[in-house]
Amino acid sequence: MSWLGPIRQISYTTDDLDGLLAFWETQAGVGPWSVFRNITLKMNYEGRSIALPCDVALAMHHDQLIELLQVNGNGPSPFHDALNRPIVGLQRLAALTDAIEADTKRAVERGLERFADGRDPTGQRYVYFRSASAPGVILELLETTPFFNDFLGRLAARARGYERSDAPAARIRAAPRPAVAGAASIRAALLTSYGEPEQFRIDDVPEPQPGPGELRIQAAAAAVNPFDVKLRRGYLKEWMPLVFPAQIGGDVAGTVDAIGDGVVEFRIGNRVMAMINPMANGAYAEKVVCPAAACALVPDSLDLVDAAALPTGALTGTQLIERGIRPRAGSKGLVIGAGGSTGRAAVFAALDAGAQVYAGVRVSSRDACGDLPVVGVIDLSDDKGLAAAGAFDFVADTVGGAVAEKLFAHMQRDGVLGSIAVPPPIAPSDSAQRFVSLIVSFDRARLERFARELASRNRRMPIAHRLPLTEIARAHRLMEQGGVGGKILLIF
Repeated sequence: MSWLGPIRQISYTTDDLDGLLAFWETQAGVGPWSVFRNITLKMNYEGRSIALPCDVALAMHHDQLIELLQVNGNGPSPFHDALNRPIVGLQRLAALTDAIEADTKRAVERGLERFADGRDPTGQRYVYFRSASAPGVILELLETTPFFNDFLGRLAARARGYERSDAPAARIRAAPRPAVAGAASIRAALLTSYGEPEQFRIDDVPEPQPGPGELRIQAAAAAVNPFDVKLRRGYLKEWMPLVFPAQIGGDVAGTVDAIGDGVVEFRIGNRVMAMINPMANGAYAEKVVCPAAACALVPDSLDLVDAAALPTGALTGTQLIERGIRPRAGSKGLVIGAGGSTGRAAVFAALDAGAQVYAGVRVSSRDACGDLPVVGVIDLSDDKGLAAAGAFDFVADTVGGAVAEKLFAHMQRDGVLGSIAVPPPIAPSDSAQRFVSLIVSFDRARLERFARELASRNRRMPIAHRLPLTEIARAHRLMEQGGVGGKILLIF
């Protein structure tokens, strides 16, 4: 028997993922697709480590997994040619194996060159092979794992209910920073272990110093995000383990007070907001060092403390709509969690795209949507109310779990459900709609535009609580209770 076994995955690379998705859906009749945007592909390639941002789409067709991959980073990599241009077309043929080390050895013994390998975030291993006898073709061994087998089963179940005649139309961790000897001290909230909010302690830490390409922010405020709660509770430790004591937090605003070498776009005294690594050297501190590339200017029309409420929520919500779902003008959509900052930003972006928008909320969050110019506000626990609104063309999910999963039943067959939830919701086996999982990436121009439009379009991002850093535990408890009606900020 061949070491390779049956070809179970066919992979295509593209420079236009949406165009290729449209081909597979409308001309080949293959779907439904699960799309994962802004993921980072890490591997060992020709003896060195690389990390590439990319978008991936997956669907089953009979017993074969079809993968579409758009790499957004620069080469060299297996996905770029000798001139570092992205490769377009059929690229890889993969076989599944439960003995990846033995099969890899057999492949090499047969003359194949092992030139790349890695693990995905779930721990699944893969190895790439090539041969001078077949230039341009990559053979892959893909390790079977319980998680992967379950995922394939769910994709296959969805594919069985997908018929060509009803195919949808085209639709448009960082290391902790070392202390500097003799540096001044600042106050920071440090998480000592996974668990309850009481695991935080307020302590003195060395004042951080900016390195090349970095700047330091004298913080005015930092935001507490739902992602921070998941980090604290350890829900993400299998994918994103913390190193304790951990200084978490992803959103901060303040004044630039120090600049590292090579920074030319900012100067000392600038009012800035930043979306930074929430897992190491995060925002819960009086001074924060971060890459200049993660910062944006705060317009004079926006209070500096209030600006801390924007980065992650504003960018996640807008990218969920503009990059993930991409609704057509006139389409009807439902935004889940519209009472929160991410949901509110998604509502704004969907309205700007010309969509008819409904806000989906829990009863406790209904009042938070009172100023939104939506068609209606729907209680997500009210199945009759959802049914009365009619089938949606798209659903923008900021909540995840069972709440999102049940909404596939309230969508058009050619609809799109986009989600920013971590972990993402599971598309039901009888669903035919496209599913898109999006991970936010920083976009300075879009964030600055969003901030300006708050004033110019008479929009607001509600802030429910402004608490001192010493009340970090209370801030996390409030976040977990839900229904707070706005952002929770830590004030310095």
